[in-house]
Amino acid sequence: MTDIKILFLLATIITTAAPLAGAEIETHFGSEGSVRDYYVNAIYGAEYEVKVAMDRFTDYTLVEALIYAAKYGKEVYVIVDGDRKNLLKGASISDYLRDGGVEVMLDRSNFRLYDRFAIIDEKMVIVGGYPFEDDAGASPMTDLVIIEDADVAAAYLEHFDYLWTLTK
Repeated sequence: MTDIKILFLLATIITTAAPLAGAEIETHFGSEGSVRDYYVNAIYGAEYEVKVAMDRFTDYTLVEALIYAAKYGKEVYVIVDGDRKNLLKGASISDYLRDGGVEVMLDRSNFRLYDRFAIIDEKMVIVGGYPFEDDAGASPMTDLVIIEDADVAAAYLEHFDYLWTLTK
């Protein structure tokens, strides 16, 4: 490999990693216990805003947390896949959330929503394989990463806003 290619590779690695230099990062796995609690605690602890993009959503505990946040003055926005059966006690999750004051956008674009993340107060991102499903909370086969960094949150906010426009 030439010196120029090596320098280019190093510069790419350094500039890509730079935004995470001051970030606080936590990893959690279902094998350690329920990862649902990390989402729930972050939502209850939100100061002013929660944004969620989730492909599957059937977990009543998370619905309650989002409605609680909206009830107590937080701005709460949720994008959920409109083609999947996101039901709670036989009714639509989106109806429960809307009735609780949450702004909901059903993704009915030409694409299927596969995203699974939450942005809390424009500074925390929770992302990973954990779906908002009632039976996933007890599964040892889930994971999530919590990143507290304004730059990372800004990137996810930009992606969330893009998804929101796609689903209109």
